[in-house]
Amino acid sequence: MKSTFYLVSGALAFLSGCAVGPKYTPPETAAPSAYSQPTPQVASDLSHWVDAYEDAQLAQLVKQARLNNHSLAALYQNTLQARALIRRERSAGRPQLDSATSYTRSDDSEELGRIGNNDEETYETAVTLGWEIDLFGRVARLVDAAQAEAEAAEALYEDLLLITETDVAINYFRLSALVREIEAVVRSVGTRREALDIVKKRFQSGAVSDLDVAQSETLLAESEAELSVLLRQRETLEHAIAVLTGQAATDFEIQASALDGAPALIPTGLPSELLQRRPDLQQAERSLAAANARVGLATANFYPRITIGGNGGFAALKASDWFQSSAGFYSYGPQIYLPIFQGGRLRAELSQSEYAYAASLERYRQAVLVAFAEVEDALSGCHHLAVQRAARERAANSAVRAQEISNQQYRNGLVDFTTTLDSERVALDAERRLAQVISDEYENSVRLIRAIGGAWE
Repeated sequence: MKSTFYLVSGALAFLSGCAVGPKYTPPETAAPSAYSQPTPQVASDLSHWVDAYEDAQLAQLVKQARLNNHSLAALYQNTLQARALIRRERSAGRPQLDSATSYTRSDDSEELGRIGNNDEETYETAVTLGWEIDLFGRVARLVDAAQAEAEAAEALYEDLLLITETDVAINYFRLSALVREIEAVVRSVGTRREALDIVKKRFQSGAVSDLDVAQSETLLAESEAELSVLLRQRETLEHAIAVLTGQAATDFEIQASALDGAPALIPTGLPSELLQRRPDLQQAERSLAAANARVGLATANFYPRITIGGNGGFAALKASDWFQSSAGFYSYGPQIYLPIFQGGRLRAELSQSEYAYAASLERYRQAVLVAFAEVEDALSGCHHLAVQRAARERAANSAVRAQEISNQQYRNGLVDFTTTLDSERVALDAERRLAQVISDEYENSVRLIRAIGGAWE
């Protein structure tokens, strides 16, 4: 009898693993052979993308964000949960052994007419063994889904990590550009105070009217107000960086230098490599694989479920008789569960899983389109912002030179004060616009890094 049981168990175990349902194959996506904008081919052995900017302070802030950001830490715990779920689902296909021990005392009603003492005690201990033979792949599909979902959770973590790190860089470059703007406005405040002193002296000597004094005072007040706005913006950016790096905004302070020059060249690699580099695309693809496994699970629910099990132990009316041979009992054998009529529930679950897979497929395709568009946008920005920065540099240099000429001519009485005011406004505006376009160029560089998945090797 036992040999027959082992033979049947072995045969069923050999047949198990024949998973029903659709086999998963990653979706094919047509990638362009090249990007529309020319991309630099720069060889690099950088260990991390932030090293391309050669800024030690930025690298330290990015490291702090990677280690201390609480949103990242929470998402990392989600990846651990997903890994634990794999172990739970895998256990469903392994033998389950349980043990139970009980003591029961009963006293029947005298109205039942029993003769003698109605009190009765029962001592029982037993072990139960159950093993689901995964003949049609139900457990395998559970494991496949859990595995894919765990990999999707890890990709989601990597995506948030890249977003967090690049957000630090973006805010850092915005702050550095704002420092440049602040320096320009501070110079403007100093220049306008000097100009006001000159105008007042000329007014006292009768060389100019009170209108020049009022205009000069207005210009100075505007600069002071604008400086206050920029200082507030600087504090806001510092607070944002503090939160990203897991630090209290109250105690956080950063000494940023004025942003200058052009960012490093970022090689993009081939478009076909984008699908493997971007963690958000990996997350979407793994979610699609999990949805496919769920279709297989719903399909397997239509098939019989076979469990081999048994139990055995000791039962006696006295504790002293517990381990006598006559107190032993056992039973074993296969159990087959066959769904016959479920009121349409199984077919509804299958349809639901198929629709979920179709939705995941569309989300993946949309994510691919968005990914290529983001790379193209960033590459376009690299080209046009470089042209814009060069033009802004020429404009700023010319405006500063015009301001110096206008101030000298005003002192010599060759031009009126309105001309001097206009040249000063134009010079300050040109310097601030240059700072802003430099900020945009650096930010676009970081967004290109994000768009290509944070790596190019």
